[in-house]
Amino acid sequence: MNALATTLTNKLASLTHRTFAYTQSEPFAVDSKFAHASDVQLATKDLNVYINGAHILKNVSVQIPKNKITCIIGPSGCGKSTLLRTFNRLNDGVDGLKMDGEVTLGNDNILTANSGQLSELRRNIGLVPQRPCPLPMNIYDNVAYGCRIHGIHNRKKLDAIVKHYLNAVGLWDEVKDRLKTPAARMSGGQQQRLCLARSLAVEPSYLLADESTSALDPISSKKVEQLFTELKKDYSIVMVTHTLRQALRIADYVIFMYLGEVIEVGNAHDVFDNPQHELTRRYLNGAFS
Repeated sequence: MNALATTLTNKLASLTHRTFAYTQSEPFAVDSKFAHASDVQLATKDLNVYINGAHILKNVSVQIPKNKITCIIGPSGCGKSTLLRTFNRLNDGVDGLKMDGEVTLGNDNILTANSGQLSELRRNIGLVPQRPCPLPMNIYDNVAYGCRIHGIHNRKKLDAIVKHYLNAVGLWDEVKDRLKTPAARMSGGQQQRLCLARSLAVEPSYLLADESTSALDPISSKKVEQLFTELKKDYSIVMVTHTLRQALRIADYVIFMYLGEVIEVGNAHDVFDNPQHELTRRYLNGAFS
């Protein structure tokens, strides 16, 4: 009897596994030129950033693992957001900015990219900002905006893109009957998921999140965290967070920074359970924040 039960259980588990694998969605590319580049590595080497002479980032050398959630942690003012924004040159407009070293995406040094190259590099490194920032247009046009900038104007293709990525962030059923209403009328949590859909619509390889749940209520924050956890199978996510509990919940890889330097990096389990540096131990124990 036990042998029969074991055989039936094994067969059921095998069937369940095959059914689950079969129902997974196929990769979705909005256009052949947007083919999702899953094999490129984002990294820095001896990166230094100065603002008006102040040394903000100091010889930062890190590699961002693919298909993981990397959390950048550390006390306020340690350079977390500056590092994140350097990955796709969003600091360029800061007065007195000077950078040296390398920030590479595959074989391309982002720091030396000209304006034409920078547009493509930024497409490959999307950003979800700290506070929801929908464009002053309707829901549909928010998602389609980046695709239009990059030359996609076919209405049927845009319709498919909008539906696919609103589905991907769990918004389609909530907004499908009001796609032409202003995005500003959405709740804060919905707006943040809309910004995420807009970033995903041009198929980036990496997704940057700058404290992207800090302005949300707990329920909306949880939804965004769940989305990141689900999306990492297709995207590599780099997230700045001031909330250590959040990093403990979702991080696969951790970069700990202090006064502009990278103090410790590694798998989240190793860093949180067995930190190698005294500063890391003190930060994790709440000695400073």
